[in-house]
Amino acid sequence: MIAKRSRPFNDGDFVKECIEIADKKMCPEAAKKFEKIQLNRMTIQRRIMSLSGNIAEQLTEKTKNIDFFSLALDESTDISSTAQLLIFIRGVTQDFEVLEELLGMCSLKGQTKGVDILNVLLDECSKTDLDLSKLSGVATDGAPSIIGVNSELVTLLKKHLQEKNINAEDLMLFHCIIHQEALCYKKIEFQNVMKVVVSTVNFIKSRGLNHRQFKQFLDDIESEYGDLLYYTEVRWLSRGLTLERFLNLIEEIGI
Repeated sequence: MIAKRSRPFNDGDFVKECIEIADKKMCPEAAKKFEKIQLNRMTIQRRIMSLSGNIAEQLTEKTKNIDFFSLALDESTDISSTAQLLIFIRGVTQDFEVLEELLGMCSLKGQTKGVDILNVLLDECSKTDLDLSKLSGVATDGAPSIIGVNSELVTLLKKHLQEKNINAEDLMLFHCIIHQEALCYKKIEFQNVMKVVVSTVNFIKSRGLNHRQFKQFLDDIESEYGDLLYYTEVRWLSRGLTLERFLNLIEEIGI
């Protein structure tokens, strides 16, 4: 839980104190057993590192069964001015089972040229024994070091594949795909549907009594969802979320 919640390792000592207080009240006969639980900072660190290694092994096993896969790369700078490269993998097996995972997050020390990013990418692929002959596509962000013509990542990756006698001509490349989707969204207004959805959502959520009654109704019937979502035009991704939630609650709205 400490790792899942991104809490400091020192929180283990606090958690143990809470457990000891609780067990003295609820099960004093087991107090000695709870006292033996080790939750100090170093123990938490070792266990998280062990979990991390296990997750990496599981990912390696999963990637052995994929027939084709694609990679998504996102290179950006964090608050400490350190370049971070995120590598995502999406693969499919012969049985059409889809795998989508974070392959790795790597800190780029010093320069962040195309060759530096390529070396990090190849190193991550080798850690999970990825067969680059199964690589079908690469999606990138807008970093200049990724999309250049001669010495940047995409060009260097193609050259590397060709050196390995892997056909790189059919490799599908996508650049800033989210930005392109945003432009398409501006053209596809979908007003015949959005007008009805937005007016219905606003009618329910913008009136206090309506909103309280609707939420209480959802609570009474133990609905999977507790409320509708507002549509925000500035945040264009909210359109899909608003429509999806509206569709999931359409029977409740009709009542």
